[in-house]
Amino acid sequence: MRLVLALVLVLVLGAVEARAGSGFDHYVLALSWTPGWCEREGAERGDPSCAPGAGSGWQVHGLWPQHEEGWPEFCTTAARDPSRRQTRDMADIMGSAGLAWHQWRKHGRCSGLNARAYFAKTREAFGRVALPEPEVVTAEELAEALIAANPGLEEGQFIVTCSAGRLAELRLCLTPWLTPRDCNADVLDRACRGALEVDPRP
Repeated sequence: MRLVLALVLVLVLGAVEARAGSGFDHYVLALSWTPGWCEREGAERGDPSCAPGAGSGWQVHGLWPQHEEGWPEFCTTAARDPSRRQTRDMADIMGSAGLAWHQWRKHGRCSGLNARAYFAKTREAFGRVALPEPEVVTAEELAEALIAANPGLEEGQFIVTCSAGRLAELRLCLTPWLTPRDCNADVLDRACRGALEVDPRP
């Protein structure tokens, strides 16, 4: 009898945790310009994306659940952590299994999804975006190119971020169904302005 009650308690708590994890308003899909990250720190780490001839351009940094104010991190969930194979299989769009694991631990657990579904949604979100090849541009010019390549995407639904005047990321605001939506102030406040230096592909 005690065993039955314990199992029921585990199932109930697991359901509560899953519901709590899914209580967010939208996603941010963060896409890193890999050459810029390599210039800042990736090359020193020996990341394979930064090797000469790797040709890495845009990669997924993460798919982040967001509240209208703030965002959840490192949530508790009943979902099992991904296997090594699952994280390794994300390296083609995320650069490394290590990043995939970190993004699951910090953000995926807050999505209300299991690891397989979260990574599938991340891949789907990335596949829906047509990404321009940046050159030495202003943030505004890159934004115009992104809008031109993605009919239906509007100003205010994404931002360009930078670090020390270099292109860092595109961050797109998406509904839980992965359609574009307006970004909130937490996202918009991180946008950069003016001219950008764009590191070339390795």
